[in-house]
Amino acid sequence: MAEGNTSLRAAAAPRVFDEARYLTDAYAPTRKSCFVRDDEHWPRIEALKNTIDSVTLDVLEWALEAAIDEGEAAVERTAVSTIVREQHDYRASLNTIDCNSVTRVSWAATADPIRNYYPLDEIHEGDVFLYNDIHESSGTIGHLPDFCVVVPIFSDARLIAFAQLFGHCNDVGGKMSGSWSLTATTVFEEGIQVPPIKLYARGVRNEDVWKVILRNSRYPDDLRGDIDAFVGATRIIQRRVVELCKRYGTDVVEAGFYRIMDRCEEIVREDALPHIPNGEYVGEDFLETDGIDLDKPVKLMLTVRKDPEKIIVDFAGTDPQTAGPVNWVMDGRHYSKWLGGFVKAQVPGMIVNEGMTRVFKTYLPPRTVLSAEYPAAGADRMDCMLRMLGAYMAAMAKATNGQMVGDSQCIQLYGFFGKGKDGKDFLYREIFGAGSGARPFADGTDTVDLVPHSKNLPSEFIEQRFPVLVHRVGMFPDSGGPGAFRGGLGYLKDVEILVDGHFLTVSYRTIFSCFGVNGGMAGRSGGAVVNPDTPQARQIWFKREAVPVQAGDVVRILTPGGGGWGDPLARVPEMVRLDVQRGLVSVSSARDDYGVVLREVSDLNRRYEADTAATDDLRAKMKSVRPPLKMINRGPHAEKLIREGVITVSDFDYPAQFDEASYLAVAAGAA
Repeated sequence: MAEGNTSLRAAAAPRVFDEARYLTDAYAPTRKSCFVRDDEHWPRIEALKNTIDSVTLDVLEWALEAAIDEGEAAVERTAVSTIVREQHDYRASLNTIDCNSVTRVSWAATADPIRNYYPLDEIHEGDVFLYNDIHESSGTIGHLPDFCVVVPIFSDARLIAFAQLFGHCNDVGGKMSGSWSLTATTVFEEGIQVPPIKLYARGVRNEDVWKVILRNSRYPDDLRGDIDAFVGATRIIQRRVVELCKRYGTDVVEAGFYRIMDRCEEIVREDALPHIPNGEYVGEDFLETDGIDLDKPVKLMLTVRKDPEKIIVDFAGTDPQTAGPVNWVMDGRHYSKWLGGFVKAQVPGMIVNEGMTRVFKTYLPPRTVLSAEYPAAGADRMDCMLRMLGAYMAAMAKATNGQMVGDSQCIQLYGFFGKGKDGKDFLYREIFGAGSGARPFADGTDTVDLVPHSKNLPSEFIEQRFPVLVHRVGMFPDSGGPGAFRGGLGYLKDVEILVDGHFLTVSYRTIFSCFGVNGGMAGRSGGAVVNPDTPQARQIWFKREAVPVQAGDVVRILTPGGGGWGDPLARVPEMVRLDVQRGLVSVSSARDDYGVVLREVSDLNRRYEADTAATDDLRAKMKSVRPPLKMINRGPHAEKLIREGVITVSDFDYPAQFDEASYLAVAAGAA
């Protein structure tokens, strides 16, 4: 394959990649909306931004980040639904008047749709805007449960910025409780669509619109409380920015916005790009299904083109938008910030904002599953969010000769819904974590959630609010991908439902696996089992929106393990023994995956010792018969589909680059 020689090209003289091809009709616009400043204040602001001293700029940058933190903390204390309050599925941010992100990226939402719908002279102090319409959000909102609140910020009688916060609300209508239909084929089935509106005009709420929005939710009290919390949080951010303007002057603060974005660009260009090899690298990953055709995986493909000036991520080769709801209605600008967050690995502590998009550039052909168009369904776009990361990490594993983390599936959603013993509708949902991929210097993290600051729902809290009993919460043994460094373990949770109802699961790795890197093995898939360890056990494959369950049924939720890194037969035997001792790895996995022979020592407490001679002998035999280690090990199901020609990848010309001596030195330090 042509891609197989990219490592050779990377070693040659750096090539500067031309972006002209991306400015044609073969690619969608990288930004759906664009606002060029030509107001009377701009020449003064532009001239001032380069005169701000570094100390003042630091104060401004971190004061704005503190305002974002304060706004998000207020939501945590005042929101109503568990998915917002406990699980922190919301983000705040600050945008300039031309809708560029100044503070750390909020995954998506910006004020673009407000500017699209409202001229600047129709935006006033006291206004509060609200929207969730994925097809009218200019690539800033991905699915209808994410309601976004935007508050304009005025200082010295002029509009200077927008404070905003968006969060995943519990239910916004649609055909399924929770507004996360896994079988929707148009956005009309997924919930109420609210284009940008003024929920408040000059401080007065539009009660008629408010009633319509709440009427469309099965749980209006949750929705009312969450949106009120969002409004309160954005007003806190608004006040903090106005206070900064009073302290430093409006012009200085506004000029600081643009200088902070310039700083991000400079840091990426000067400090991050040199760490990434120049060249061209291909990565792929697969969604198990679009929710409609269960036999057809959906392919995401990207090509990373890196030169001394920039990184281009080209998504040509990605499958077209699907009938099912996995589509992401976004643009390249958003994906630049989403994937560009990985750059922080090279420059810890930097703020990723709009400046990232000037160096890290993403381009998509139109009407792919990542650039879907109206009226595509998008409730389950999270699948694309995660698999995009997998495709990017696969490409970067090749770029760095394996110095990249293993794959992860660190977010999953499950729940129960029906009528409680009091006759009222209930929806119990939890965003659950999983195992992260192993790193070139350490094991992956067990049971970690992709959502920052997300918390597990406490069992006592769940049992007080919903008709369920939590029997067990722990780690899923043997789920982490074997490797010189092991992938993180997923969760194992047993929940009994006390009434007849339905179980829902949004699980993306039930037959595919999180791939291992640089000789590491894939992690174990997740899923769910109704009444496990009984003759009536039922395995639940794929994501399912309404599995009937009866009072007394126990559902076991299993989340996937992360991919391993490096040769499992090189893993220090003592590390394997400790994993077995702690119940993370079984004795059989220690033998079959790591080549470590353990013997049980009989004393007061069961413990194990490694048999050094037997381990050395077993490892020598295993190495003599096994096939060459791969740079990307996608697990048994994916490898079967590759052999059968059902899916195609560009992995096979990339054997693992594993240096056992270097690994042992790193492992000794990690221990």
